[in-house]
Amino acid sequence: MSEDTSFDNVDKRNRSNRKKREIALILPIIGTFLLLTPIVKVFTKDDGNSSLITTLLFIFGVWALLIAAAYFLSRALAPEIREK
Repeated sequence: MSEDTSFDNVDKRNRSNRKKREIALILPIIGTFLLLTPIVKVFTKDDGNSSLITTLLFIFGVWALLIAAAYFLSRALAPEIREK
């Protein structure tokens, strides 16, 4: 029974590491879509009443969140990289 338990733990660990790697691969794509939307909106608006300040705050907020997410993902994936 202890072998089954150890296989379950290894499988859960592998699954968790795989999810973290997949999130790390998808993070730049998510960031691209989040950052392209307000940039395109600034250049496609025809009215002179565009709120540039809120757009810039959104862009830098998303940028900061992407940096934080990359930092935490790198910390989570560091033990896996050290094993290899």
